[in-house]
Amino acid sequence: MITARPILSSAARTVARSWLGPRERLSVQGRIAWLGVSVVCGAVLTMATMLTPDARGHGTHEALGLPPCSFVLASGLPCPTCGMTTSFAELMHGHPFRAALAQPAGAVLCVLTVIVLVVGLRAAIRGYLVVLNWDRIGPVRLMLGFGLLLLGGWGFKIAHGLATGILPYR
Repeated sequence: MITARPILSSAARTVARSWLGPRERLSVQGRIAWLGVSVVCGAVLTMATMLTPDARGHGTHEALGLPPCSFVLASGLPCPTCGMTTSFAELMHGHPFRAALAQPAGAVLCVLTVIVLVVGLRAAIRGYLVVLNWDRIGPVRLMLGFGLLLLGGWGFKIAHGLATGILPYR
């Protein structure tokens, strides 16, 4: 008889268990909430799929009727979130390299949006959720990580733009 081999090694399972908590049974309201989260994530990803990415690497949000970025107009440099919508649209059109060039943080956030969509649907359907070990992760680490992701993406966008000669925008 053939036995199934574990997907994760014992060391990997130990690390995963330290970051993940126990399964938590969800109430009906919890299942509805996770379904709502999934619907919102799905709407964002659907909108990104429907948008045509701007070839400049920023400005795709203008197709939604939003004004051009005032930071770009005033300084000629990208703002910390410049290229987020373009990055989402590029990734949803199957162009991960262009998505990362438009805004690396946006590409990461798009992937996280897909993950939250799947986790939310699974939680809504199955009725339980594997929760994160927030004592280990901590809100400060989470927010610092998010802030560093945004700053790193912004720094990359500025460095890449200066290196390629597309900055300052004018």
